[in-house]
Amino acid sequence: MKQRDFKQNREKRTYEKRTLPVRRVAKVTKGGKKLRFSTVVVVGDRNGKVGVALGRGADVRTSVQQGERLAERSVVKVELIGDTIPHEIVHKYGASKVLLRPARPGTGVIAGSSVRVVLELAGVENVYGKILGSSDANSNAYCTFEALKLLRKGRVLQRMSKMRERVAMKEETDKERKIKEEKRRKKEMAEKKRARQAARPERKEKKPVKTVKKTEKKEVKKDNVSEEK
Repeated sequence: MKQRDFKQNREKRTYEKRTLPVRRVAKVTKGGKKLRFSTVVVVGDRNGKVGVALGRGADVRTSVQQGERLAERSVVKVELIGDTIPHEIVHKYGASKVLLRPARPGTGVIAGSSVRVVLELAGVENVYGKILGSSDANSNAYCTFEALKLLRKGRVLQRMSKMRERVAMKEETDKERKIKEEKRRKKEMAEKKRARQAARPERKEKKPVKTVKKTEKKEVKKDNVSEEK
């Protein structure tokens, strides 16, 4: 019973998802060709969490759904410093090879193909990315994901004071964003409320009903009795 209650009360995590180009796979059999679809789905919250997985299915929709489900299971917390990565890294995964290098504030994500998708959903705002090996989008996405998992920020924060400043600056910007989002939500709620009130039909004012007091009722009854006599 406790496990069921825990599952019901557990908050559902919402991640942003992006799908890489869908591939059509044809398998030749004795009866003919069997068509299936495969795609790599990247999932992340733009705050240090990202996951990558391959989905397969008889149609595009089922392949995307399977990839999204598997990607959410493979989500990993990436060690970032503020809005960039802590250090330079070169990683090889199969035939693909990726170079990632931290960048100054305001640089943006300078990378192409699926490397850019993985970095953006992981929450990296300033970074240089370069593909050194194969140009296959799926393998480059997996290579970038594995490279992000190897990042370590402990030593960098101990030695470099500039990186500590980046962390403090990132926290301040996040607070400002939250305040702006709250203001925007309140404004939208107020506008929706006004629109609902304006859309409602105007109710006709009911005429006030005269209420007769008990003393007045008794006097009226006495007058009626005296007239009958």
